[in-house]
Amino acid sequence: MGGPQAKTYMGWWGHLGSPKQKHITSYVVSPFAQKPFAGAANAAIFNVFRRVKSQALYILIPASIYWVWWTNGEQYNNYLYTKAGREELERVNV
Repeated sequence: MGGPQAKTYMGWWGHLGSPKQKHITSYVVSPFAQKPFAGAANAAIFNVFRRVKSQALYILIPASIYWVWWTNGEQYNNYLYTKAGREELERVNV
């Protein structure tokens, strides 16, 4: 296991000797011309509003169903701890 054999362009480890690349164009924007946070705060506010508005029904409908279920269960539990609730529970379970 020696180095590269004949007719190979890749060099040995750390000595990559491939032929020069042709017709590759790269474009760079000067760091002095870039404004990375231009309009970020304005866009963030409106994007958050738009995203929340588009997902509101997926959250509000199950949350409202759960809230109604929870409050009714809590009221029924409180009713069962009253004198009338205990009498009704005893009548039903006999």
